[in-house]
Amino acid sequence: MAKPAQVEFPGQKRAKVRMRGTKHANEATVKKIKRELTRLLDNPRSHLPAMTWNGKLRWGRTDPVTKTLRELEKIVKKKNDTKWLGKRMMAKRGDPVAKAFAGSLHACHDTEFSTVGNFSSASFGTASYVRRGDGKQGYLAGLQNYSNITLRMLPWEEHAKRGMYFFSWKGGFVCTGPDPNPPDEWVTDVLSRSRFDFTIKEEDGKKIWYTEDVDFSHVNDGVSSCNGYVKLSFKKGQVVAIGFDSIEKVTKKESSFIHHLALSMLPPFLPSIVDIEGVWTPKGWPQDKEMSMETQESVGKIIDAWQGLTMNEGVVPKAIKRSILDSIGEGLIINSKWIGEIDFDKIVDALDGIAGSAGEREFAAHILMSCAEDISEDDEGLRINARGEMSERKTPTVEVMEGASCGDILTALWEDYGLSALERIGISGDEGEQIWEKQNKKPKPFGTFLKGLDSARESAKLTSRFTAKIGEIDGATGHIHDLVRIGLMEGLGKAERIATARHDSIDKAAASWAWLLAVGRSTGQEWHFDGDARNRASAWLAATKELVVSGENLLSCEDSDVSIMKKSWDDAISRLRRDIGEN
Repeated sequence: MAKPAQVEFPGQKRAKVRMRGTKHANEATVKKIKRELTRLLDNPRSHLPAMTWNGKLRWGRTDPVTKTLRELEKIVKKKNDTKWLGKRMMAKRGDPVAKAFAGSLHACHDTEFSTVGNFSSASFGTASYVRRGDGKQGYLAGLQNYSNITLRMLPWEEHAKRGMYFFSWKGGFVCTGPDPNPPDEWVTDVLSRSRFDFTIKEEDGKKIWYTEDVDFSHVNDGVSSCNGYVKLSFKKGQVVAIGFDSIEKVTKKESSFIHHLALSMLPPFLPSIVDIEGVWTPKGWPQDKEMSMETQESVGKIIDAWQGLTMNEGVVPKAIKRSILDSIGEGLIINSKWIGEIDFDKIVDALDGIAGSAGEREFAAHILMSCAEDISEDDEGLRINARGEMSERKTPTVEVMEGASCGDILTALWEDYGLSALERIGISGDEGEQIWEKQNKKPKPFGTFLKGLDSARESAKLTSRFTAKIGEIDGATGHIHDLVRIGLMEGLGKAERIATARHDSIDKAAASWAWLLAVGRSTGQEWHFDGDARNRASAWLAATKELVVSGENLLSCEDSDVSIMKKSWDDAISRLRRDIGEN
């Protein structure tokens, strides 16, 4: 449906309409555009790529860049004929670069302009330009902003898609045809404008650029380093080494190095001109020991993601390190240090610097040895993080991640390997089991645990004199036995709290009251027990007292008398059973 007629009144101001993608040109923008257009008109050929390739395509065909340059040469000869340029820039047919070139030369003859085009691209940047003719906006912007090293290549994107390579730098702009052969000046200029400060050395006619955190001899000799670096080997022989520390130091304002490198050529396909590899080995890894093919492939995927501009540059070093560590299938890894031979002294040295006392480090070394020796080649490994949590590794290796303390290691491994670690320091049998079980059920900080290990050993040694464990004997006899043991080993107060707690049977209540009477802790506790329980306990009192005395003798006797005292203890238990009627 047609739009209704618009009525205009005398004196009415007409609304100004601005085309989409344009903006008002301020004074600085006008000066810049005039300067660029003056250069273009004075020397239009300098804004075009120099063709350095002299070959022919298959079947003797002329390459597309040469064809376009021939078309542009015709336009250069007519650069002052605005009428002819006006027709050429509006032509329906013909080369699209030539159309934009004609429009740009036509704009050079304008003296005044207040509105300019505003081009913006995530890859090629932003720029202002004068819109003339029917040429593509990006092509116009690229031809009119030759000083923009990346944007000047945009008009040639279709040629790049057809296999032609372009290289742009401060001192030049060339097309090398289907052969990706960047000039030496391009390499030098791109590296000098990057975010890194390089030192340059020449060895055997080969130039090597390297950052301050890289050892030149490692790069020159092709040796791996525990500091780590990314090595770029150009097809023409130049080598660039960038240290991991330098890569990780990136700010938001600084552009990615790989992005900067890729956008100085078209198409931005770096593998065509350079081979990139991540060089790093964990400390302790032998120089003559090669990484597995799986490791190299894994690192290669990270490099490909970085080259493809899909990975943040600052995390590349960590990703490479993690990939290499995850693929190691033998030995022990502590804070990115590799221990191939499971040796106590080497493990203690690797733990140096990890939070924990000297005693904790040594005990952590014992428990790590037990764990590492227990994992076979067919098993999955395990990883201990900074929170003392364990997770699985795909390879049969034990890894202690950075940030984990000795306490975290001991906490994570105690349940499975604590008993074995105690055996390594000479605590075994019932004594070791008593200590392990107590720490497992009621864990103490391992610093405190190790300080009290001597007293714990003494306690475990005394506990091992008893012939039955707590909870092993059933019925009322067992309850009295347990209370006697707890009272002797852990104190009467703890045993009294258990005895006066709620009872689930009259026999258990009677047993508790009998023990309270035997040790003299019954005063004021009668209200916890009914009359039947107290009456029954009176019949068991003599045997209970005898058991308490036998226990005291067993704990206080010399080692030479232990066997005699054990028999006396067992006899007292038998008499208690008989009096209770549980034979």
